[in-house]
Amino acid sequence: MNVNMKKGLWHALAIGIFFALTLIYFAPGIFEGKVIQQGDIKKATGMAEELNEYYKNEGGRSKWTGSMFSGMPAYHIQVYGNPPNYLNYLEKPLMSINYFGGSIVLIGLICFYILMCVMGVNRWLAIAGSIAFAFGSYNMIIIMAGHVTKAYVIAYMPLTIAGMILLFREKWLWGAVLFILGVAFSVMNQHPQISYYLAIFCVIFYLGYLFLQIKNKQYSSWIKTGLIMLFGAVLAVLPNAGSLYSNIEMGKESTRGPSELTPVTAEDQATASGGLDKDYAFAWSYGRGELLTLLIPNAYGGESNGALDSQSAFYKEWKKLGQQTQGNVVYAPTYWGEQPFTSGPVYFGALVCFLFVLGMFLIRNPIKWWIAGAAFFFILLSLGNNLDAFNTFFFNYLPMYNKFRVPSMALVIPGMIFPVIGIWGVKELFSKEMDLKKAQKGLIWALSITGGLCLIIWWFPGIFLNFRAAADAGYAQWPEQLYHALIQDRKSLATSDALRSLVFIVLGAGLIFYFLKAKSNTRKPVIVGVGLMLLILVDLWSVGKRYLNYDSFAKETIAQTFKKSVADELILQDQHPSYRVLNLNDPFRESTTSYYHKSIGGYHAVKLRRYQELIDHRLSHEIYQTIIPSLQKASSMEDLSVVLSQCHSLNMLNAKYIVYSPEQPPIVNPFAFGSAWFVDGFKVVENADQEIAALNEINPLTTAVVDKRFAEQVQGLQIVPDSSATMVLDVYKPDRLEYTSKAASEQLAVMSEIYYDHGWKAYIDGKPAPYFRVDWTLRGMRIPAGEHKIEFKFEPDKYNQATMLGSISSGIILLLLLAAIGYYFWSKSRK
Repeated sequence: MNVNMKKGLWHALAIGIFFALTLIYFAPGIFEGKVIQQGDIKKATGMAEELNEYYKNEGGRSKWTGSMFSGMPAYHIQVYGNPPNYLNYLEKPLMSINYFGGSIVLIGLICFYILMCVMGVNRWLAIAGSIAFAFGSYNMIIIMAGHVTKAYVIAYMPLTIAGMILLFREKWLWGAVLFILGVAFSVMNQHPQISYYLAIFCVIFYLGYLFLQIKNKQYSSWIKTGLIMLFGAVLAVLPNAGSLYSNIEMGKESTRGPSELTPVTAEDQATASGGLDKDYAFAWSYGRGELLTLLIPNAYGGESNGALDSQSAFYKEWKKLGQQTQGNVVYAPTYWGEQPFTSGPVYFGALVCFLFVLGMFLIRNPIKWWIAGAAFFFILLSLGNNLDAFNTFFFNYLPMYNKFRVPSMALVIPGMIFPVIGIWGVKELFSKEMDLKKAQKGLIWALSITGGLCLIIWWFPGIFLNFRAAADAGYAQWPEQLYHALIQDRKSLATSDALRSLVFIVLGAGLIFYFLKAKSNTRKPVIVGVGLMLLILVDLWSVGKRYLNYDSFAKETIAQTFKKSVADELILQDQHPSYRVLNLNDPFRESTTSYYHKSIGGYHAVKLRRYQELIDHRLSHEIYQTIIPSLQKASSMEDLSVVLSQCHSLNMLNAKYIVYSPEQPPIVNPFAFGSAWFVDGFKVVENADQEIAALNEINPLTTAVVDKRFAEQVQGLQIVPDSSATMVLDVYKPDRLEYTSKAASEQLAVMSEIYYDHGWKAYIDGKPAPYFRVDWTLRGMRIPAGEHKIEFKFEPDKYNQATMLGSISSGIILLLLLAAIGYYFWSKSRK
């Protein structure tokens, strides 16, 4: 058997192992058709249902949806019918296995395995490293939560690094291919924050390579490498031109963009020039002490609503108090870290952490300091406001960094680096040049640092941990013995996992010790490699199953969970083309309403900034300080009617139905203004501050507020009020609206639709016509006398051009890839 065939068989074996692990872990989804009940996927389903139905039933390819926040671009929700991205055909076979779960892990395994092979790692070690990367607890937690795009971008990260390493070695062809594919797939799966972190790591990695090249006076290759990477990055980004353009556009118009309002608070001042509010962006900051979870998973209690069995102190006290339990389990706030809540810890693996420390002692290549330094940098970023001065500096000055939130997400880069350094270190150990005395010293240090820390937490947890959180103040009404039982269980969770981690570290250290002390034979690397692989697998598999297991799957699909409520059934009897629904149950953090209706609220991280400011300045007051208190006090609908008549902002948004309980009939709001109306007059204001303030002073049904930037649109307009004038919405589609107007004289119409000038075009009797913004968020238009057909179409030309460019670019990359493969085999055949 020749060498190439033997290598091919080994690669096939590795891929076979990866498939087997994926099939076993995600068996209910792959073999039984069950679905993980992912919270974010359910929210995304609610967001996209209008677009899905429009495409499925009418072939409509809308880039706008009216189902959330009274209307918003659909770029970051779902867009059907765009020109094809031909790179999708490369990943489709793997993604089709189990898109929302198993395929993510499988791609992560394969991509990290490619990186390990590029690094020349022993076969079994390569498999061990792949398992360490793909089965990390964070991956399982975000899959369970439904953060699918994030998980895919993480899975593809090693491909980019593998390409860079080949370029550093002057393997130009395959280095360019892997680098371009890695970047392209990262951007294509649309999680800009992870791609941003990856880009920073690539810059640090390249600077390390550049430093070594300059130090060694090797100037020729680094320039070529840099140019190839720059060209490759541009080429890789082009297939995603549509999504990049939409990010740029929405970066200006969404909550991540600048506000026109004069800053009032320090937080307003910080975001006046664009970006998120710092407190909001840093809300999910990893605690300093919480970094222990990288080594000991339950050091900080695990998930926020943790399950405690019948042997726990809390369960026993809970039963004594006569409280109900769910079988032999009770759920309690076991997490005591500094994040608002969490679905579980970031756990790299005890053995992976041990191998990382060992690798730092064994690896002789100085570039390890750049890679480890990058890991340390991202760990510091993950601390957010728990390392405030450091992170505030980068939040203010690192380009685009203030567009992102959840600092703890930065740990995805160390989550890749730790197994890279750890497996690289063992590879060095296997080499003939390794100084055994140095290796023994490294083994002692690695065991002392990681194992010693686990030993301390196991025996003397109180030295570092107090098991109390600031949020515990909310449990002040609990009986004292119940709270003490909770503290006891938090301590027990930490100490038992510390012992667990210690066991894996000692077993791993035993394998390394065996390699150093056993008689020389060719089977030692295989035994150690297989042993490490199995230990890493058992460790991460068992922790991952705490958060994503067979119980996470259900026969019911996500769409089937959207069962029509009593309120839904009654509202859907209304045959009018367009009206909106206000759900009083946390309206701006749910998308269930959007599944069946056009919602005043919704749930999305990229909502329009002006709409968010309308929420902050008007809607929140009308909902939480007016309607809800009145509902609790009102003795009749007449009392409530007085309140609803004063909710001008909700009425101008055509909030015709108000849901206070899904299983009760909705409240019909008789004061909703409808789809469009003619006003008696208008008020021109100087700036945004006056515009938002004017909404508190006028009735939008009779007076329109116009920013002076649009003053020429109403210049010379003399409105003669006409009580017989009408403007009726005849047709509603997400991307097309048709009205019929009748008036004896020229009128100013206000449409209850969100103003957005990056694509909406207006026509009167088929001819283009101007429109402008009124009342902070709505559309205004001068309507001539007589009867006319008014039409609005959402045709975002720049976005459409960008998606076409992306489609063409993806085809070019695919052709270049095929050419590269053809050239490789042709050159091989010649040799």
